Amino acid sequence: MDIRQLECFVAVAEELHFRRAGERLGLSQSALSERVSALEHELGARLFFRTTRQVSLTQAGSEFVQDAKRILADIEKSVSNVRHTAESDLRHIRVSGVDEAISMLLPKALIAFRRIDPKVHVQVLEISSSEQHSQELISHRTDVAFVRTPQEDEFISSELIHRQAIVVALADTNPLAGSASLSASDIADQPIVGYPKHARPILHEALWSGFRQIGAQPNVVCEIIDKSTLLQFVAQGLGISLVPAWVMNIAPPGVSFVPYAPCENLIDLYVAFRKSGNSDTVKRFVDTVRTVPK
Repeated sequence: MDIRQLECFVAVAEELHFRRAGERLGLSQSALSERVSALEHELGARLFFRTTRQVSLTQAGSEFVQDAKRILADIEKSVSNVRHTAESDLRHIRVSGVDEAISMLLPKALIAFRRIDPKVHVQVLEISSSEQHSQELISHRTDVAFVRTPQEDEFISSELIHRQAIVVALADTNPLAGSASLSASDIADQPIVGYPKHARPILHEALWSGFRQIGAQPNVVCEIIDKSTLLQFVAQGLGISLVPAWVMNIAPPGVSFVPYAPCENLIDLYVAFRKSGNSDTVKRFVDTVRTVPK
């Protein structure tokens, strides 16, 4: 019996579907089935009832799944403890973050931190999903994460660093560029460069919620994830876009910015870290982040 067999069994037990479980584990359906069958053979008991239309747990499988989950959790905890023990005295930090943090905040934090510890080594990972940041922190694959939503559970804590406004980005040639502020009603007839919901959920919702309030749909002509690329589209007059105020620092020539009303449309930035098991280097870095001018 090996760990991978237990992972396969638990995945099928939770999905009750071999194809979905295989996709979750990155295995073909046949490879997954072989590993589950090998486990059943080794245990001397059937764990699943299988038909062409349905997969269900046997009584033995129902009892074994809880033990299997506990075993996997214990292994993960042991691996995490070993990694922490091996790394606690090393002078390095792994930092992950959303684009604003990596582009704007992190350089200032590193300059300040190098005055305290000039020999520290920093590895930077750019990750857009807050959920993925949480998993990376729990698994000790990153030490500090900059995220858009608060992260708070038994393992992770987070602190609000700052809040900033959402603004409308538009070409200098657009007649609306000289406006004091713009609302959803003001941009209702404008072509809009938007964001995929899965990649930029906060900005996506800010756009669509404003239009829902006026009973209209935004004229989204394209959706882009990368903000630098989006600003180039705006500069060429292909559409306007809602963006966080920080992108004014990276805007190309030809782009203007106008406050977006209502002003309560804000984007948060949090610093997240593990509640325990951090090295002194990580603790000092978080302290430095707290003091960096935003």
